[in-house]
Amino acid sequence: MLKKILCFSLVFILLGIQGYPLYGYNEIPQYLCEYGRQFFQAGMYEEALFEFRKALLIQSDYEPALRYIRLLEQIKTEGVSAQSRLEKEVIVSRELERFEKKISSAASGTAAIPEAKKKGLPAVLGIDEYARDIAQPLEIPEGESLILAGRNIRKFLVTQPEIITVERKGPDELMVTGKDIGYVSLHIWDDKGRRTVEFLGVFPRLIGEEALLRDMEKAGNFKLRYTLDWSTFETGSNVQNFRRTSYFLKHGIGLEGDTPYGKFDSFAVLSRLRKSADFTYYTLGLSGGQLGRFKGFSLRGFDFNPPFSNLAFSGAALRGIQLQSPVSNNKLDYTVFSGRERGGVIGALSADSAKEQDSFIEGVNLNYAPLKNQSYKLTLLHGYGSDRLSTLHPFAYDFIGRINFKPINFVYEIANDTERFAHLFKTTLRQPKFNLSAEFRDIDKNFTTIRGTASRQGEIGTLLNLNYAPTQKLGIQSSLDIYQDSLNPAKDNDTRLNEDFSWDANYRLEPQTYLRLSYALQNQLGRLAQFRYQSFGSGIYRKFKFIKDIDTYLNYYHQENKNFSSPASDYLNEKITLGLRFRLLGDLYYYFNKDINWFEERFNGAHTMPHAYETGLDWSSPIGLSPLAGVFRFSFRDEEDTVSNLSFFSGEDYIENYLELAYRPREGMELYASCRFRNIWAENPRVNARMEATFNAGMRYLWDTGIRWEAIGAIEGYVFNDYNQNGLKEAYEPGMPEVKLWLGKAKFINTDASGYYKFSKVKARKASVSIDSKTIPPGYILTFGPTQEVKMAHGQLSRVDFGLTNHSEISGIVFEDIDGNGKVGQKESGVKGVIITLEDGTKAVTDDSGRYFFRKAEAGKHMVTLDINSLPAAYFPAVPLYKEIELGEGMSFKYDIPLKKAEK
Repeated sequence: MLKKILCFSLVFILLGIQGYPLYGYNEIPQYLCEYGRQFFQAGMYEEALFEFRKALLIQSDYEPALRYIRLLEQIKTEGVSAQSRLEKEVIVSRELERFEKKISSAASGTAAIPEAKKKGLPAVLGIDEYARDIAQPLEIPEGESLILAGRNIRKFLVTQPEIITVERKGPDELMVTGKDIGYVSLHIWDDKGRRTVEFLGVFPRLIGEEALLRDMEKAGNFKLRYTLDWSTFETGSNVQNFRRTSYFLKHGIGLEGDTPYGKFDSFAVLSRLRKSADFTYYTLGLSGGQLGRFKGFSLRGFDFNPPFSNLAFSGAALRGIQLQSPVSNNKLDYTVFSGRERGGVIGALSADSAKEQDSFIEGVNLNYAPLKNQSYKLTLLHGYGSDRLSTLHPFAYDFIGRINFKPINFVYEIANDTERFAHLFKTTLRQPKFNLSAEFRDIDKNFTTIRGTASRQGEIGTLLNLNYAPTQKLGIQSSLDIYQDSLNPAKDNDTRLNEDFSWDANYRLEPQTYLRLSYALQNQLGRLAQFRYQSFGSGIYRKFKFIKDIDTYLNYYHQENKNFSSPASDYLNEKITLGLRFRLLGDLYYYFNKDINWFEERFNGAHTMPHAYETGLDWSSPIGLSPLAGVFRFSFRDEEDTVSNLSFFSGEDYIENYLELAYRPREGMELYASCRFRNIWAENPRVNARMEATFNAGMRYLWDTGIRWEAIGAIEGYVFNDYNQNGLKEAYEPGMPEVKLWLGKAKFINTDASGYYKFSKVKARKASVSIDSKTIPPGYILTFGPTQEVKMAHGQLSRVDFGLTNHSEISGIVFEDIDGNGKVGQKESGVKGVIITLEDGTKAVTDDSGRYFFRKAEAGKHMVTLDINSLPAAYFPAVPLYKEIELGEGMSFKYDIPLKKAEK
């Protein structure tokens, strides 16, 4: 018997710690909402909505779930088509506040008369008043504040400080301000002990009914885009004998804008190189397309690049046609294309540029994602034409499978050219402090893509990558690639392996000081051209203040190269680089860089010390408040001792000036011009002294034509009594007459006797239909959001329905009646864990404040029963156990139950 008492006591203790109404037989909605809140705070709205709806399926009037669903509907409201199927739910809309009823006393027990509730949070709210009269959680709009008043508040704790801020205003008051959207609890300790106030951060308050309406989203205007780019490169021994060695002029023009069938774009480029001119690029396309039920597709003609790359297809510039489209609720999308190879977007400008290449590629790429952690891609390719290489095969295939078992991700790819295979397997492990990936590849030496030589052709090997950050100050990156080259193997051993290794570590010694260590090894002994290169480096980067902030760096490198196929390329080098940069005035900077090498040619034993320094000024800034902006650079470079054939330097000393001026009077318009001049002296006898000059100019212009092509459609629907509260109009559900509906902000219509309405000739890209809550019959609330958006389709009729349901409620407080007057007083507290039932067996359990709710009570007579067995042992009722009430449609009835405490 003692064990049973302890078990029942434990159950009541667990029920008593809940901060919102519980229905004694079921705690599942609380946990579902907790998951939903976590998704909501992470911005994962679809996942959050799914959890809140599951909570409603278990307890359809669960208040926290209802409020979060309302927030999510504000974030994203979608139009309801005739074919849509909503999960069963009741979303309490903002208009519910307008029909909250007056509450009568427990003694009279009469139903309240409907009265509009004054919106807005009270300036000062007593914690006792909150616990007694206000439904939890309390909505607090972003940016608004209220005062919570207690008695000698000693301390407080906020569970989610990013949602509200709390500031002490005095010994008895706290000011609470809304910061963000979400659920939060505020624990307060005062003379009455610890008490919890629950808040729900919501969007900023809308002022007036008109604020609920949304503008129509119009189609974008057609815009004409023009570009001009001109460049010439001149060189000679001096300015007088300059000759042009390079020249091009490109004109680009395009038109873009919204259409009823999707977003249209086009662009063409006319290029001129010396004496040749040609249209080197032209394209036109439609994205986000819709033709009847065929929606979301993209169509492109003439020049395009297929939007995928894999082992069988590394990308190509084609001239032809391409179609992309999603299917199966966006779980599957496909790309179909066919085009002529054209050698790049720029194209070739030559005497025979008119001759087209007889080489074509066509294919299909399928991308299927049945689950969020899985995706599969299949590519089928066909190449043909007389200009294709004889080594290529006419067909190629590729398959990629991805699956993610967090924190491990797996990817497998297999490709085939009808004769040979290529395999690639990759796995990645992601952790907060490190990422580790491993790649295994096996690519046949004779495998080719649909266009030519494959990347890493003939390699069998493993690639490992590691990114590790053990502390906030230390970061380590490392890579190891071990493979066998079967395409060009070493002659003395065709199975010998090659190794590439790199390691890099960065350490933040202090906020303005960084240390760096690195090591790199290329051990290419398994290839035809055998060599081994390795390098060790260390460096320090520091910013310090000496009159001005100065950025400095110092690096040291040890480099060795051993070439077994060409011993004359062997060398040993010790290298130091250093430099600084600081601001002289405004946006004008000075810099200095120095590079010193101690170089040894191992083949002949020659020692040299090639070194160089570069110094200069650079400036980049808008010019005052004008639309002009400029760039200026001046640099001087001096190289010494560069006679070695293996020297790292070019053997050129020079002075260089660069000047650029841009004019941007408004967005979409720019004129620019630049000039670079370099005077070069020969430090090395193999270099020619000369002068060089590069001139560039151009413009960008975007002209809004003001021409708009709107979709023209119609919207119809019903406002109806949603008996089953599923948001869909059934044949037996009657319409609601004389309810006003708004189209955007300028046009409205009233429903007819059957609840039907229709907006004809709607011109918009996206239309918003809103219900005027002031015309909703008293006692009714919406079963869906007050505003629904419809993406208009040209010549199509869209359907938007608004379901209404009456909201009848029985609620009250079970409390200790200290003064015996039958009414809840300031000093009288509620009793938790008491069970109240209706005649049909529906139960409610009082919460921490003694409150209970029957939120979906039907209109008519009800018998409210107090379960005396659920009362704490020290209490007995001060009123009869049974109370018969009559509830009107859309009415709220409050029935408080006073208790007396037995005297010891």
